[in-house]
Amino acid sequence: MSLPACTNRIEGTWEVRVKNKLKKIRGINKHLLPSYLDEYLWRSWYFDGTLDPSEYFEWLVCGITKYYCH
Repeated sequence: MSLPACTNRIEGTWEVRVKNKLKKIRGINKHLLPSYLDEYLWRSWYFDGTLDPSEYFEWLVCGITKYYCH
């Protein structure tokens, strides 16, 4: 049995983090929204803000290599 999602937390995350990020890039094309959300989740799950943004790509490649090249 899975636990129910806390909608307040989901809505708060959307409002404070995701929506503000989208405002910074001045909107998006609707068909690109899923990829922006994927990127947001990837960054929030794997990076705590201590990495320089230039290191994100390096870590992405490492993650892909680890996952697909066992």
